[in-house]
Amino acid sequence: MIATVCRRKKVKFSYLLRTFGLDDDILKNYHHKKWLGGADLFFQTQEEKMIAYERLKDFVYADEFLEMEEVVVGMLKRVGLKLAVAESSSGGLLSARIVNVPGSSEVFWGGFIVYANELKTKLLSVEESLLKEFGAVSEEVCRAMCVGVLEETDADISLAITGIAGPGGGTQKKPVGLTFIGLGTDSEVIVQRHILKGDRNENRFLSTQIALDMLRRFLRERYIRD
Repeated sequence: MIATVCRRKKVKFSYLLRTFGLDDDILKNYHHKKWLGGADLFFQTQEEKMIAYERLKDFVYADEFLEMEEVVVGMLKRVGLKLAVAESSSGGLLSARIVNVPGSSEVFWGGFIVYANELKTKLLSVEESLLKEFGAVSEEVCRAMCVGVLEETDADISLAITGIAGPGGGTQKKPVGLTFIGLGTDSEVIVQRHILKGDRNENRFLSTQIALDMLRRFLRERYIRD
């Protein structure tokens, strides 16, 4: 339970849902506070919170002030799966967020920071032909990064991020903010395409938040049922 006071209306909000991915048309129906990693929704009663949760549960990652990485590490522990990552544009931020969580060593094998194409090839066996044909920022290379992580580690799940964080480096075909984020297992690889709208470090953070939420949703759908 939290205790937040809206001074303008002198209303006390005692309950919280932390969300990621909700658009403004939905948020306008709730007392909320937006931040780079999503939006916090505030409620006066438990009943109001639970009604909102049932409507929005796909977007809710916590009902207390937990960070996304804390939630995901807890879920990985619960289902007994190991994670490893490959990062290009995020430059190690995803790994750093995960290892900030106490006890993450139980589920996190580690990661590869493959900023240069040469390292993508050398460490993750991304084929040079893919890099030449599609470029480092592409669905094809992101997919290969996911597979390479799994082949180089004993992890059960991989996450990969490659993008153009900005402020420069974009083109008409591949604008600043273009980011591909992938999740891989032994049986499938899922890649999402995003256009991030922040500055360089905001885009780096957002890419890691999206990756963690992608993993959260995957674990919830495949392993953890409400």
